[in-house]
Amino acid sequence: MWKHVNAQRSQPGLLLRMQREARVISQQHRGLDDFYQRVSTALHAGESERARAAFARFADALEAHLALEDGLYFPALRGLAPALERDLEALSDEHQQLRERLASVARAIESEACEPCARLLGQLAGELAEHEGREEGLLASIQKRGRGR
Repeated sequence: MWKHVNAQRSQPGLLLRMQREARVISQQHRGLDDFYQRVSTALHAGESERARAAFARFADALEAHLALEDGLYFPALRGLAPALERDLEALSDEHQQLRERLASVARAIESEACEPCARLLGQLAGELAEHEGREEGLLASIQKRGRGR
């Protein structure tokens, strides 16, 4: 525990940056929610072409977000709080599962079968929401520790 606290105190710039980045991550999560809603609305309206276009934007945004977390945020968090390695590894593993689910939705959306695609998209959205909650909870715990609570 003391090693973790000392690592945070010895890297105040990194801690401040990660606090700012936690807000960015949360904003990105809300943006993904908006993209999901656009796809879902188009699917429920039976508008397969609009759903495909909205899904392409959602898929691009989700992949960019996951890549940013894997390539930038998680490595920085590992440096800030090495004790969180196992949690961060689990979140990275979930990223791969989300990518696989995203590929399943992509195949379904290309088939223009809106109803089955809506179910798959709903499953992805549920898994993504749970994942985002775990990420934001982890970031909040780091922020609390950084403030000495």
